[in-house]
Amino acid sequence: MSALNDWPAPSAWLYGFIDTSVPGYRLMSMGTSTYDFQIDDGYYSFPDFVDQLNTQLASDFGAVGTASTDSLGRVLIGATSGGETDWTDRLGWLLGFDVAPGDTSGSAGGPSLTFTSDRPPPAAIPLMSVSWSRIDRAVETTIAVDRFQRGHGYLFGDNDMMRFRLLLHVQALRSFRAGWCLSGQVIISTKNPADFSTDTPWSSSNTDGYVQGYVVGTEKGNWIDTTQTLWSVDLIISKA
Repeated sequence: MSALNDWPAPSAWLYGFIDTSVPGYRLMSMGTSTYDFQIDDGYYSFPDFVDQLNTQLASDFGAVGTASTDSLGRVLIGATSGGETDWTDRLGWLLGFDVAPGDTSGSAGGPSLTFTSDRPPPAAIPLMSVSWSRIDRAVETTIAVDRFQRGHGYLFGDNDMMRFRLLLHVQALRSFRAGWCLSGQVIISTKNPADFSTDTPWSSSNTDGYVQGYVVGTEKGNWIDTTQTLWSVDLIISKA
């Protein structure tokens, strides 16, 4: 178990989406059989992605394993057949394991094991706190944003622009900087991955609901404490 896979209980989550029509994040081998993880083409939020992986492992593939998350958002892979998991592509990395394509967890013929992710998954960032405000585009006509790996978004039409102030624990910052949730479609929710199915969209009458939108960019972040444990950064989202 990595020292990076423990952090205080989050109060919210930043979720990314996975396009399962694109190779790179859908293959693994467990036990003596090869499991080709591929769900229907399209975007899936991270909680739905884990749910589908669990369905495939627990039923479609002969009940050789399970996939779940705990209250901190760590991914748990249960290997019930042979105790070995081979990470064929970058699926393991996306789930928060410090593995590369070709790496193996466990040993062939070993006992049933549960593997716990080494860090927050890059597509499910735990947030210590989050607050938001609506951007008045008539007043803020120019916003300077950081560009990560040349990634940034543009605003079209009359979509609401929202500024989310995120507070991240240092363990989550590494996954945040991986960039999965710094472009494209994201969700901000107060529900952890296991409970996300009970969440509903935000509205004026449902202010505790999740917000879904597209990342425009981030404004420069900073440490808020001298021990460099907590990082604050503003994320600009065009609400879907």
